[in-house]
Amino acid sequence: MEGFDDAVNGYFDVADQLSRYFLSRAERHFTEARTLKFSTTSRERFEARRARVREQFLSQLGGLPERLADSPVDVTGRIEHDEYSIELLTFESRPNFHVTANCYVPDDDGPHPGILFPCGHTNAAKADELTQKACIELARNGFVVLVFDPISQGERVQYVDSETGEPTFPQSGGVFAHCYAGQKCFYAGGNLARYVIHDARCALDYLTTRADVDDGRIGVTGASGGGVQTMYLALVDDRIDVIAPCCSVTDRREWLQTGNRIDAEQLVYGAITRGIDYDDFLIAHAPKPVCIGAAASDQYFPIEGVHEVAQRVRHVYGLYDAADRVTLTVADTTHCSVYELRDGVFDFLCDQLADREYEPHDDIQTLDESELHATPEGSVLASFSSERTIGDLVREFVEETTPDPATVSPDIDRGDANTDADANTDDFRQSLAEDLGIARDGCALHPRFVEGGEGSDENVAVERVWFKTERHPDIVVTGVLVTAPETTTESPAVVLYEDGTEELPARDEDVVALAHEYGTVFVFDPRGVGAVRNRAIPIHPWVEDYDDIYGTEFKLAYDAMHMESSLLGMRVFDVLRAVEFLRSETESDRVSFVGEGIGAYHALYAAVAETGTVDRVVLRGLGPSFVERSTRSDVPFRPQLTVFDVVGTYDVPQLTAALDQRGVTVEKESSR
Repeated sequence: MEGFDDAVNGYFDVADQLSRYFLSRAERHFTEARTLKFSTTSRERFEARRARVREQFLSQLGGLPERLADSPVDVTGRIEHDEYSIELLTFESRPNFHVTANCYVPDDDGPHPGILFPCGHTNAAKADELTQKACIELARNGFVVLVFDPISQGERVQYVDSETGEPTFPQSGGVFAHCYAGQKCFYAGGNLARYVIHDARCALDYLTTRADVDDGRIGVTGASGGGVQTMYLALVDDRIDVIAPCCSVTDRREWLQTGNRIDAEQLVYGAITRGIDYDDFLIAHAPKPVCIGAAASDQYFPIEGVHEVAQRVRHVYGLYDAADRVTLTVADTTHCSVYELRDGVFDFLCDQLADREYEPHDDIQTLDESELHATPEGSVLASFSSERTIGDLVREFVEETTPDPATVSPDIDRGDANTDADANTDDFRQSLAEDLGIARDGCALHPRFVEGGEGSDENVAVERVWFKTERHPDIVVTGVLVTAPETTTESPAVVLYEDGTEELPARDEDVVALAHEYGTVFVFDPRGVGAVRNRAIPIHPWVEDYDDIYGTEFKLAYDAMHMESSLLGMRVFDVLRAVEFLRSETESDRVSFVGEGIGAYHALYAAVAETGTVDRVVLRGLGPSFVERSTRSDVPFRPQLTVFDVVGTYDVPQLTAALDQRGVTVEKESSR
């Protein structure tokens, strides 16, 4: 039994349809946001919007943790140099959750202006050679500079192999570990950024209380991921006087067109639909001075978007007669560090905070990474016997939002005790559909049966069909309809393999058996699966796995999250349209589902959302529930299941309970 040839057997080029779909959907939001921002002509309107953006941002993070009332800093070493010294130190941002840092201190007494230096995604983090050079250069120009290791970087590796003790995500600069932890946060309605920002604010607490620092002259600068942290801090912390984010600013529209990925802490759920762009983080700082550092050939943050954002920022600063406080410095290079932008950025920092001209130095000597370790073992996990991990903090967050995550209550009653059970299930179904983004109308299906696709095999009739589930923008889906003429079709089944019709003909025997069992089955490809799989998006070239962190499915899932949606929800919508097609073809009022792997999740959610009669749901190889995915450390990363805020509401236990209340048979099997 064959599936489809390329381009749906020559009927429709689907290789880029999901990429085109997201770009098309986003365009209206980009246009509306740009118009709104440039039409803001009063401080009052801007400040009202700024307050809304801050509130929405913090809400999508799951709020920020409380800062500890007493978090002593342990200075574990000091390295003396001419003109400056380096203090090696640790502090706790949460109980038994240590942050490792270096503080570069000028030799004279001060008080000095202070610089907080969040790191971008490099394995060495605070000990990265160019980061060291930047900190040394600033210290020699009179700044106290505090640089700290982000979660899963430097001395703060979080995931290690239990047998070898080696890092689970080596040589990824923290990216893979951040995305793995970030996925867990998404499930619980939070964001890894809540912990990243919290660490930075705790570092700022220390910096601003040092006796040799003037807390009225505080700046923050960082590049790439460190630049994003810089902007986040500007939005949530008023203690900062100037910011200089580098190689971290662009317009989301320009970014989306590149096919690039971002990291979990940089994904703000619904940012595109809500019109939240990089300029919103910068103008949160208005009217305090800001310097945007950029690279003319940055492969991650397009320069056109940098200029667009700078224009929007200057417009808002103009409301305060402060447009001259916005500086843009561009280096003729690719994505780079703060140090490589030093001429413009350090000029800005010296002018705004030190009241002196920047003095460059050519004789900068850096140290080996081990010399800058603040812990005895160069690892917080190895150095502190009671050290917790980011996984522990996420588990704690889940416990706060879900009373007992190990045994999530299957109770779906949202009314009083006397409410009819059918009304309860209808209420749950409607809420699920609305929150999953599937409570919307689709287009007329107009199914097309592929010429030459009809045939018979093992006493079954086989037809290949495609149709559109949405238009403007379009979504094409495919499926293989298999009928056993000698079996009465009372409850035809939608069959959802993890890789859809691509698994044919290897699934010949299984499909034939299912056809004889159900009478008619429809082996279906929702968007991006099987015959309508998106082409591999080769950015970044070092990512080879289509279905892993930073792969194509990861990219598409993050695009959906930006638009307050999910691939899971979109594919469930398509499955419901497949049910509509199958009912029409078989003239049956009833339907069943067979799902395997990721397809089992699609089957489960579709069965709950389906408004007609569902007889049976067979779940083969259904993976862990989302509460398990968010609290266990041994669960594989599955980008197809990137979805926001499902723990405790629309998780596997609640869905199976809802089907049970409707009298639907749910069978769980192992994969075949």
